[in-house]
Amino acid sequence: MHYSHRLSSGRVAQIVGTFVLIPALILVTAAFWMSKTEHLFSPKYHLKASLSKSYGLEPGAPVVVSGIRIGRVEQVDLNDRGTVDVLLRLLTRYQEMVRDNSELRITKSGVLVGQTQVEIGMGTSTSPVLPDGAPIHVVEPRDIGDLVNEVEPVLAAVKQTLLRVDQMTQDLQSGLQAGNKALEQVAQATKDLPAVVASVQRTVGSLEQTATALPAMTGSVKRTLSMVDRVTADVQHTTSQLPALLDSTRSTLTSVKRLSDSVEEVSQELLPVVQTAQVTLADLSVLVRGAKQTFPFNRFAQNAGPPPKDRASPAAPTLPSLRGDQIRP
Repeated sequence: MHYSHRLSSGRVAQIVGTFVLIPALILVTAAFWMSKTEHLFSPKYHLKASLSKSYGLEPGAPVVVSGIRIGRVEQVDLNDRGTVDVLLRLLTRYQEMVRDNSELRITKSGVLVGQTQVEIGMGTSTSPVLPDGAPIHVVEPRDIGDLVNEVEPVLAAVKQTLLRVDQMTQDLQSGLQAGNKALEQVAQATKDLPAVVASVQRTVGSLEQTATALPAMTGSVKRTLSMVDRVTADVQHTTSQLPALLDSTRSTLTSVKRLSDSVEEVSQELLPVVQTAQVTLADLSVLVRGAKQTFPFNRFAQNAGPPPKDRASPAAPTLPSLRGDQIRP
């Protein structure tokens, strides 16, 4: 026999009651929790708003103040004017926060994405509280076209900035290349540094030797300068006597010129005398040869003969001929 057939009617009623009571308790608990969460039994009031379009706002969207939910969107309808009427249901206990200078904005629950919600800014304490059914000032979100128009100059500026950054990058690369070349030159100079240091040391040694020899060089220079002074004094003394020497030289040259003129005149006067003497010598030579051929002079010439060799006297020096054709003018 089945287990249920063996139960009494009271036991079955208890089981059935248990199965009915448990879901009822769950429903009551859920309803209580929902009523507490959704403030079903809390007093509420309504505010109105008018939008040019819905911006994705739907009934049930939360209404928040400073991130705290104070109500929900109860109704979103399109009116005869083509605008959207929004009815808000807010908790009465937050009514003191929503005042006449409060502003309503349509936002997202996230930064850029999320659920569309209504955010109300708190008014100042000096402004009156909005009563039930009153309209609230709305600040509609910017249209994407307006945002694009505003962002376009920014994008153009960003583009120019990127171009400048690109140019700066190229200049930086050029600078880095120049820096690499400079580093290579520095490395090369570092390699050549020992030779340069040695050359500098040699130069320093030469300078030290020069500094050591400088006193002697200075004394030599002083002596040279004193000699130059003496030579300068001599030159000055000689220069002072130069006019007298020039006058004496001019007088001597004048006397030489006069003597030359006199010698030339005497030479011209002696020329006829020399010519006459030449003619006379020629005639005398003819007479001597004729006398040698005439008696008794020819006999004297033959008897005389040549002189003995052992008694020969040294030959007298030959006199120059007195013939006219052998005399040089």
